[in-house]
Amino acid sequence: MIKKLSRKRCLQQYTNLPWSMPYREKYFFPKIYQQYYLTLPSKSAKGHAKYLGIKLQALIKAMGYPELIFMGDSTLPWLFRSSDYKPAKEAVDYLIANKLTKTFNGGLLLNTNEVGIFIKHLYWLVRTNTVLAYVHGIDAGQNIIVNVCQHGTIHFNTLNKKADDLFNKHFASPGFQFRVGNTCYSPWQNKPGIKGRSLAV
Repeated sequence: MIKKLSRKRCLQQYTNLPWSMPYREKYFFPKIYQQYYLTLPSKSAKGHAKYLGIKLQALIKAMGYPELIFMGDSTLPWLFRSSDYKPAKEAVDYLIANKLTKTFNGGLLLNTNEVGIFIKHLYWLVRTNTVLAYVHGIDAGQNIIVNVCQHGTIHFNTLNKKADDLFNKHFASPGFQFRVGNTCYSPWQNKPGIKGRSLAV
């Protein structure tokens, strides 16, 4: 079960969590040690969503982190928008089933065993623009920061040498590959645009 944490508590306890206040032109992202762009050789967005979560869960476990905390960088609630697109609607239903309310904008603490299913749903929320904040995950010891972009690339940041050594020791075992360059894209997509994605308003 997901544990909800207030936004205030998360920002006080996990001081390396990124945050933004665009209306005040204030932004924070911690100093990182290294940044990596991870992907998988998937044949479809649906398959990618499933295996992305499974593989990230395996990597986090191998690195020895028992839990991750996820929170959006802005104050917008998780359920600020809805979607009629089936995978995104299922993701919204998943959050509602975990007792998120329309106004909740805090953090979600997940046991590592829950990361796989969460990332699957988070991918669809991000891909379809149903969640409007950039959602970042951090371990309790604040060694890594991860987030999933709309193209299904995991942006994996290490914050110190120990975490970086652990990452480089274990990242290949689940089957992750490095994305070449800093441009993310959906390799299985033949047409421009992303199916189910709405414009932010």
